Amino acid sequence: MELRTLSYFLAVAREQNMTEAANVLHVTQPTLSRQIADLENELGKKLFTRTSRSTILTEDGMHLRQRAEEILALVNQTEDELKNDTIDLSGCIRIGAGETHAMHILADLFADLHGRYPRLTVELFTGNADAVEEKLAHGLIDFALMIEPFNTEHYHFIRLPETMRVGIVTRDDSEWAAKDGITAEDLSEMPLLISSRQSANRFDFRQWSDGKLSAETMNIVGHFDLISNASHFIRTGIANAIGIDELLQLDTGHLKFIPLKPALTFSAVIVWKKYRLLSKSSSVFLEELRKRMTQ
Repeated sequence: MELRTLSYFLAVAREQNMTEAANVLHVTQPTLSRQIADLENELGKKLFTRTSRSTILTEDGMHLRQRAEEILALVNQTEDELKNDTIDLSGCIRIGAGETHAMHILADLFADLHGRYPRLTVELFTGNADAVEEKLAHGLIDFALMIEPFNTEHYHFIRLPETMRVGIVTRDDSEWAAKDGITAEDLSEMPLLISSRQSANRFDFRQWSDGKLSAETMNIVGHFDLISNASHFIRTGIANAIGIDELLQLDTGHLKFIPLKPALTFSAVIVWKKYRLLSKSSSVFLEELRKRMTQ
């Protein structure tokens, strides 16, 4: 399987038309059709469903598209790292994270580095913890900002100094908005949206409440991956959401964060893969981060 063939395959997947994809690639339509047919024969899978007007990915085709995008992204990333591994420090630092105020630490660090090395760039990926970790595991990002608990078995990590309180996000006129803390009894009475994160059990309801609560006994009406979308449901009054404080979405009005009582806090960690050779730009970024964390 050649990289050029994967590029051809992705072009057809994007354009959903063999002729239009051939025009984009500056090849003839018969040449492109032959390349796709050879790829299907090589894999023993039908990748497209063809009609008179369109060329649509099959289920196997959709799986290959995801992998092909990852493969070509890694190739481009490697080429950039080798080209830009120079004294003037140009290159791209790729960071993945969910929604957390701790990102300002990395943003401030990059701003300082960019002031010294103007050709340095950053690429940000935002997603839930599972999506971010998948990107990191496949080498598509250099660093990930994760909220503990997080399994660091396959990663190096630096724990950031800031902690984040856990609580509920509710409407500012709800019956819970006037409280200074949310108890286990309060949680048992309210409809809740909770995180869909699967990579770790971030919030152990039973342990925090001394056995008074469990996910099975609570009134959980839904799950979310990022609080920004969940905030629209919270504004309707249908439910509150378990979340952390100091998120930008809370500044948009009519929402309020109330911490749990007794208090529960999490730390954030910046992680990177073990046994992976970092680019010059990422190595300098990491070195500067270590210096700041020891000051």
